[in-house]
Amino acid sequence: MESVYFSRPGEAGTHWQLSSHVKPKPQVYSALLNSGCQRGEHAACFAELRRNFVNTRPPKVKNLILLVKHWYRQVCPQEGSREVPPAYALELLTIFAWEKGCGKDAFSLAQGLQTVLGLIQQYQHLCVFWTTNYGFEDPVVKKFLLHQLERPRPVILDPADPTWDVGNGAAWAWDLLAQAAGSCCDRFPFLQAVGGAVKPWEVPGLPRPGRSGLDLPILQDPAREPSRDSSGLSAACPGAGNRWPSRPAPVFSAMADIAPSALDLCRIPSWELDRFIVDHLKPDTLFQRQVSKAIDVILSCLREKCVHKASRVSKGGSFGRGTDLRGGCDAELVIFLNCFENYKDQGPRRAAILDDMWAQLDSWWQDPVPGLTLSFPEQTMTEALQFHLVSPTLKSRMDVSLLPVFDAVGQLSSGTKPDPQIYCTLLDSGCQEGEHSACFSELRRNFVNTRPAKLKNLILLVKHWYRQVTQVASRNRAGWPACASLPPAYALELLTIFAWEQGSGEHRFHMANGLRTVLGLVQQHQQLRVFWTVNYSFEDPALRMHLLSQLQKPRPLILDPADPTWNVGRGSWELLAQEAAALERQACLMSREGIPVQPWDVTPTLLHQTPARDLDKFISDVLQPDRQFLDQVHKAVDTICSFLRENCFKNLPIKVLKVVKGGSSAKGTALRGHSDADLVVFLSCFHQFTDQGSRRAEIISEIRAQLERCKQEQQFEVKFEISRWENPRVLSFSLASQMVPDQSVDFDVLPAFDALGQLGSGSRPHPRVYADLIRSCSNAGEYSCCFTELQRDFIVSRPTKLKSLIRLVKHWYRQCTKKPKGKGSLPPQHGLELLTVYAWEQGGRDPRFNMAEGFRTVLELVTRYRQLCVYWTVNYNCEDETIRDFLRTQLQKARPIILDPADPTGILGHSARWDLLAEEAAAYMSAPCCMDRDGTPILPWPVKAAV
Repeated sequence: MESVYFSRPGEAGTHWQLSSHVKPKPQVYSALLNSGCQRGEHAACFAELRRNFVNTRPPKVKNLILLVKHWYRQVCPQEGSREVPPAYALELLTIFAWEKGCGKDAFSLAQGLQTVLGLIQQYQHLCVFWTTNYGFEDPVVKKFLLHQLERPRPVILDPADPTWDVGNGAAWAWDLLAQAAGSCCDRFPFLQAVGGAVKPWEVPGLPRPGRSGLDLPILQDPAREPSRDSSGLSAACPGAGNRWPSRPAPVFSAMADIAPSALDLCRIPSWELDRFIVDHLKPDTLFQRQVSKAIDVILSCLREKCVHKASRVSKGGSFGRGTDLRGGCDAELVIFLNCFENYKDQGPRRAAILDDMWAQLDSWWQDPVPGLTLSFPEQTMTEALQFHLVSPTLKSRMDVSLLPVFDAVGQLSSGTKPDPQIYCTLLDSGCQEGEHSACFSELRRNFVNTRPAKLKNLILLVKHWYRQVTQVASRNRAGWPACASLPPAYALELLTIFAWEQGSGEHRFHMANGLRTVLGLVQQHQQLRVFWTVNYSFEDPALRMHLLSQLQKPRPLILDPADPTWNVGRGSWELLAQEAAALERQACLMSREGIPVQPWDVTPTLLHQTPARDLDKFISDVLQPDRQFLDQVHKAVDTICSFLRENCFKNLPIKVLKVVKGGSSAKGTALRGHSDADLVVFLSCFHQFTDQGSRRAEIISEIRAQLERCKQEQQFEVKFEISRWENPRVLSFSLASQMVPDQSVDFDVLPAFDALGQLGSGSRPHPRVYADLIRSCSNAGEYSCCFTELQRDFIVSRPTKLKSLIRLVKHWYRQCTKKPKGKGSLPPQHGLELLTVYAWEQGGRDPRFNMAEGFRTVLELVTRYRQLCVYWTVNYNCEDETIRDFLRTQLQKARPIILDPADPTGILGHSARWDLLAEEAAAYMSAPCCMDRDGTPILPWPVKAAV
């Protein structure tokens, strides 16, 4: 391969001839960074790339650049002055403004100039770079770029040389340019030929001069462009109607922030996400106060003047839930009317009631809240009166839906669950999906509103990303769905809550981890099955049958926690999934070290919510590891084992007798995601069990050194990382997928005494092996690693479906470990694996068994833990007197007893918190995963709790 280097002046260098539009190889830039150069020292080496970046732009963009540079010369006569930024920085800023704000060959130069001047005034927010020639693929370049993004604003990286920050906020006096730009805009306003003011390019989110923060997206005629933040009921109950004459709502433009640090989520460093949310996404408090006051005034008017009286009102939508974004959002004013005695009363009388409400508001509203206007767009919902509350000064709008409804729930005390009869009546009404969801607005609001403040911030971040995706969709690119067909923003709110509940549950968490988790779930939308039982559950027979029917429907399924008839997950998720995947390798999801942040451990569907008949699919879709990754791991481990056998202890009188793979990876029961395994190195220097404690630090040091050599000298298809934990007695390494995110295996390297020797297949160890073990052992399971082969072979020879059941039980166990435990620890996972094998053996040994019955049997055995006495005699028995006496002592101990079939010294789970597992098992036995289609419980196999 041709060497790449950067020379000092006077030295020879390497030259490449790049074809047109060809991106330089990443090693070109990694060599640049490794050269130890000063910032921009070798910028001239990339002159061609810099020229091509600008030269390919349309003629009118170049004219705009000339105009901006002319302005620059006017305000900075001494162009070479060190105090002000170079003219090249203004060229790049102009290109960026055009790319984000226009992108067309023909445009208004006045609009372009005003946009650039606006950006200059907001220089403290600017963070601009391109990935035309370099990107995040190479680890060295990625790490450097992330550090560049932390530099003082403005940051404007040269598109040809990432070491050159042309903006250099720490050096240049951008404040002088900003003052000149502001003065230009004030003294010489941009006017159209007809006399009106020229508006800057309408790009969502540009900061306005004199005011920090983000503005709302550009608002077109509200009748044609509903708020993209809207999660109103129109998504569930589409209707049409133009009963009232519409007055045009005020149309206003906001100078949108096209600076990436203030708009493009992909460019925000992960450690700045919290500040980004506070600075740019949280709503304007003044506008919120104005809206709250206006809503109170509106409700007071309706109570006074409308013919039909309200029993109470509820404020819903994202405004009521506390998840409204800055600029524009939605609100629902739900009015519970006494005249509605049931669900069916709403239809015939709604039109007249809405006419009355519209007439009262239209005739009465005379600017009761200063700075806020009320307007009625064209009405698109038959079940609601739509109007806008707009603050032209604050550039903010609230889309309000006024919904008169039947009071189905009544006044509930805080934390009280609705009576099941309420939902039975809803199901008996023959309603369409989500038709009456407004009746449950208070429950919906309370479900979200009681969440921690930081979780609501995460919801804002996800909704901001969603808003950006809707803007992509609105460009109508070929093959992409229209915004109307995307799932509602409310579905993303619920998905975010689900991710937090299952993956964190803490009030303090890393925002990037939460965002990465939600985006991962979006990409798994075809497996999503999400619902809650906080307001309804499986206890009532009618509700149980309805919920089971809902769970059988195509996914994604995200049931509204307040209304079980409403699947808010309906819509086209493909564009969301595509954009989520694209975001995962951007700065917002990279750590300071340049590696992707890890998501929380969350599956797209919960085991206890999975119907019994779908358990096999749940295992294959959610739990089964990627086959290609497993093959890569096996290949890598074989390479490592061979290397250790051939190279360890060459200068010492020690031989590596064999290297054995253990753990779930070797047994064939590994779970998707992160799993553990053992690499046991049997050494000739150990002549008995007790020798293992001697020379351990020396042995570990030698193995570590050889692993480092192996990593450097061998080629691997997986990422091979050796632990840097400086403990001379512990050695571990990990193998992670290069292609599939969040797939890795962590290995512990264990030096051990070769107690078994070369044991033939199907052979039983000599009794003296266990007699020696019993005499040597002072702690239960102390030398279990010596029997790794037997432990592995006991599982690996089992039928494939039994291994799938083991995976299912291990996944259930992992869910249990996430629950608060108090004092004590849960039984070891290995004990549950053996209990699963025991259940299958005693239940008939059918290789094609019913998965739900097998799972139900294991759960049943866990609940009967006080009776458990499980052991095998495949490797040891009572023929030898020493073993016989030892086993008799072991089996007389307090239950539960589960003996390792390879090592009888350890009772798995002795003195552990089996009671906690039993509680979880009992809860799962009454869940959908253990329930037949008709709602009847799945029956377990007839298995005794003791051998």
